[in-house]
Amino acid sequence: MKRFAKLLSVMLFAVLLLTVVGTALASTEPITLRMIESLTSEPRTKLLREIADNYEKENPNVKIEIITPPFEGADAKISQMLATKQPLDIVEVREQMITMFSNNGWIMPLDEQVNAWEGKKTMTAAALESMTLIGGKAWMVPSGFYQRCLFYRKDLFDAAGLQPPKTYEEMLEVGKKLTKPEENKYGYAFRGGNGGNQYYEVEALSWLGFDKLANTAAAFYLKDGEGKTIFTTPEAKEALEYHKKLYLEASPSDSVTWAFSEMVQGFINGTAAMLIQDSEVIATCEAELQEGQWWTAPLPVGPSGQSVSPNGYSGWGVTSYTEHPEEAVDFLLYFLNSENNTKYAKVTALVPIHTSAVEDPFFKEGPFAAYMEMANNPDVYTYAVRPQMYEAFASYKEEIDQEFQKYLKDQISADDLLAHLDKIWSEAYAQEGQLWQ
Repeated sequence: MKRFAKLLSVMLFAVLLLTVVGTALASTEPITLRMIESLTSEPRTKLLREIADNYEKENPNVKIEIITPPFEGADAKISQMLATKQPLDIVEVREQMITMFSNNGWIMPLDEQVNAWEGKKTMTAAALESMTLIGGKAWMVPSGFYQRCLFYRKDLFDAAGLQPPKTYEEMLEVGKKLTKPEENKYGYAFRGGNGGNQYYEVEALSWLGFDKLANTAAAFYLKDGEGKTIFTTPEAKEALEYHKKLYLEASPSDSVTWAFSEMVQGFINGTAAMLIQDSEVIATCEAELQEGQWWTAPLPVGPSGQSVSPNGYSGWGVTSYTEHPEEAVDFLLYFLNSENNTKYAKVTALVPIHTSAVEDPFFKEGPFAAYMEMANNPDVYTYAVRPQMYEAFASYKEEIDQEFQKYLKDQISADDLLAHLDKIWSEAYAQEGQLWQ
């Protein structure tokens, strides 16, 4: 009997040992994380691969597969893959896609993991704010910002004895001085085509000032008044009239149809002496222009004493259905640590998410210095986001540029356009309520 009991004990121990060993082996079995990007480019994909390779060396049981769809249609591809729950673990989330991804339950909130992350301590104010704009939850962690600054043709400014403007009114005056239609020379690269409405929005917000806005995530609504829009204010009309003057008095007539590529090309070829654009244009200027021909300056300031501009960005989230949430989050935060993010920002011409990058000579001394100057003066240079959480935003983007073109061509009045804008966003508020925190 004792012999049987001893044998049974041995057998039970063996079973237990096998169970423990089996569990340990299972925990170290190789896994593959599938990561899909949206804003694709060859240099960026190469860097992503390099960072992933370094992570794999430190974590031999983890393999990173990077999926790189064509740039055009990448967001649609990602949405389709998420909707059908195709195998994905880490996904690039653009600012305009956060609401869709989170509302559909395709990505998981990362608040707990980010709060425990050492890297959170060095994140910039803009990074911390953008992370929780939708519902107050961290649906993604930003990887960098497409912020704007003033690009100016230093050669043309020096020849005319001019300095880069510090206010919007100065920009108009300087632009008029540099405008010589007979020579096909103009002061400003106006954007009247696709996306041109954003430039008026920035001007209106800079006329109003940050303090009058309801929320950084809902910049079309005023702090005072239930659902009252900015388009009902005198400042909005003054900014709209300024917008038209800038087009008529300091910009090429055909810029009423210019989109991103046309306005950048107008600046590069010397047709326009000033350009307001994102940091990605720095690489174009460095490639196409000679040293001393161009430089950057902080954005002009409005009558409010502030410059309120969009803070375009993308970041990375983790799918809600991933089979490896811990590993996915671990790689995501490794990819976004200070060292890797600074490398990433340099390659992608983004404003980095960590304050430590400010001391890097690349950002401190070169054309990025204007962005760093703005980042270090948040009371003057502030950022706001259009209310993209509303369903009305999709149709607004589709049709609003045409309305602005009608105004620029004298087909409708300033009051007509402002009434139209107010109607869109008043109805959105009435139908959906207050969607910001």
